[in-house]
This record gives sequence, structure tokens and C-alpha cells, in this order.
Amino acid sequence: MKKFLLTVPILFYFQNSVADIIVFKDCSSNEYSYEKNNYSIDLNQELMTRDFIYSEESYKNLRRNDMTIKKENKTTKNVTKIDNLIVSEVAGYPAFYTQLIFNETEKSIKIKTVLNNTEGVSLISKCNQIIKYKKQA
Repeated sequence: MKKFLLTVPILFYFQNSVADIIVFKDCSSNEYSYEKNNYSIDLNQELMTRDFIYSEESYKNLRRNDMTIKKENKTTKNVTKIDNLIVSEVAGYPAFYTQLIFNETEKSIKIKTVLNNTEGVSLISKCNQIIKYKKQA
């Protein structure tokens, strides 16, 4: 009985310290080229982290219009899993907003835009690899 009472809290602790991580790795775009473009999604924390480095050519082209662009950057967004898709938080205003849609099966990332209740979905990245693992805290 004592072993059981000690085992249950230990199992509960380790069960809750495991996080499902999905990495969309080596993602490419038709508009920009990257040295690195990865999206890491922690489903337990409901957090997506994008880590990217523009290629020199894309970086120079983007800097022509916006001097605040950085060659490498890391961004985060809250996400949630809905059916077989992972969806980011809504960014923008009620009349216009965007949302990222991650599809593990297609290895794709799409952007959903809504303008005055008119919805559009466009492909922004195809990824070479999807990596899934459990991370112990």
C-alpha cells in the first residue's frame, strides 16, 4: 500500500511534465528565401515560436522598404489545436485580422485573412520536415 501511495504522485508528476512538441522545420516560401525558417509548437503551453534567418538577398530586398527589418528574428504566438489543425491567435482588429493555420499532414502553413467578413486562405510556407517529440520539463 505504501508503494502505491508513493508511485501515484510520482507518475502524476512525470505525466504532467511531458509536453508535446511539433516542429515545422526548413519551411520555404515563394516570396522570400531563408537560411533558417522553423516553427516550434508546444501544445501543452499552447505556444508557437518561429525562429528564422532571411537569406542575404531577401534581407536586402526587405530593407529597401523597411529599415526596421532584422536579418534574424524570433517571434511567438499563442496557438490551439482544432481537429487536425493548429491555429494561432487572431492578430488585428475586428474588421481585419489574420491567423496562421498549421497542417501537419500537408506540412504546410497557411494564413487566413478576414476583411469585413470576407475570408481568404493563402499558403505561406511548405516545410520539408515535421518533427514530433515529447519534452520533459
